[in-house]
Amino acid sequence: MEKFSTWRDKATGISPFMPQQFPISQKKPGKTSRTSTSTSFNFKFNFTNGFNKFILIIIRLPIFILKFPLFAITSILYSITGLRFLLSFTFYFLFGFQPIDFTVDGIKRSQVSKLEPFRPQRGDLIVTNYISPLDGFIMSLLTKGSGVVILIPDKNGILYKYTPWTLVNHCFGQVQGEIVGSNDELSKLRKRNAIFLLLEGTTSNNTAILPFIKLDPKYKFEDFQIKTLVMKLFPQYYTLPISNVASLYYLFELLTDLTSTKSVRCKIYKFQEGDDNKNNDDDGDDHALNSRGGLKLATLRKSFELNSLNAVGDELSVDAKNRFISYYFNHDVGK
Repeated sequence: MEKFSTWRDKATGISPFMPQQFPISQKKPGKTSRTSTSTSFNFKFNFTNGFNKFILIIIRLPIFILKFPLFAITSILYSITGLRFLLSFTFYFLFGFQPIDFTVDGIKRSQVSKLEPFRPQRGDLIVTNYISPLDGFIMSLLTKGSGVVILIPDKNGILYKYTPWTLVNHCFGQVQGEIVGSNDELSKLRKRNAIFLLLEGTTSNNTAILPFIKLDPKYKFEDFQIKTLVMKLFPQYYTLPISNVASLYYLFELLTDLTSTKSVRCKIYKFQEGDDNKNNDDDGDDHALNSRGGLKLATLRKSFELNSLNAVGDELSVDAKNRFISYYFNHDVGK
């Protein structure tokens, strides 16, 4: 993959934008040392690989036909009512995920009663990583007794808001949400919702944390309880760093993949409350806000680095990803 070295982090060698193909689509050609036979070999391999993929899809098709109407009905009902058990039915039964592994920094997994108060709730600002179209639904399943609003900044630091459903559109098609034009609008959202902030601005493949986008200084966060949420999704091919598969095919895999163990790990870090959460220093210590009420990006990133998500360099920004996408789909790797 030398041709993609431009989009590897210089310090770690991580390529955060490279997608992992679903097993049904993975290409694993053998090696041949004879140039004269390479064309014939590639033709035979591509034909065999395509035929095998077709057979696997046909085998799985009855499962899709059985599950898809249930998915459509529960999705419509959930979008209307917001009833959590409908989302749980879809995520755990139809998609086949194991119960979410929820932990909190400094609290043992077995101390369930102590974990519950740290779940996302009304008035929280939760900075989290962005990895897949499923993220919004994972956030909703984690949240305790309130609505969910997802905020994503553009490269200029202006916030746009999303629901779990419109986040799917952003993930697959970079469809922009509704602008949050002022701090007053941000404050109003806080009163009824848990606010999830995706500071990377775009998805990655869950091997690293991308550079955080510096927000416009008009946004203030003194009234929020600041937390970070580190999400890890397994298997890794359900992450979507770029839209290399159609949304329908992604859904097909979710509904019909019965062989893999699907799981999500979520870990919460909580920062100091109120005025104690503010500190003049823009770097260091465990304070999430600076003296101006803005977020201290370096401090927030540390919780992700502590969970094996290495921080990649600033050169791997949203603009770099756009260049990667253009190269990927104009190269045979994307075909």
